[in-house]
Amino acid sequence: MRHPHVAGARAPRSFDAPYEFPSTARAARHAARLWFQTETELTAAQFRDERFREHCAGRKDSQVEYRIRRAAFHRAFAEAIGHIVVEEGRFHAATA
Repeated sequence: MRHPHVAGARAPRSFDAPYEFPSTARAARHAARLWFQTETELTAAQFRDERFREHCAGRKDSQVEYRIRRAAFHRAFAEAIGHIVVEEGRFHAATA
């Protein structure tokens, strides 16, 4: 029988990672804005992963903490991309 504290355990699906790692969520939102503002040939996912690696440099997270932090980053990045796209769509619709 495996216990949840064993290495490789996953956080419950109901866990709200952005609230556990607010600095990570903030970094992800910033990364999403940068992706739109910079001229890069990286896809959004490649840019997100690169920025996540930079954000995690020097951190001493356990495997579980790393997975939770990555989930927080991915979720916040996706939400920020969505918000930016919607706001830009509204802006362009209003000017048309």
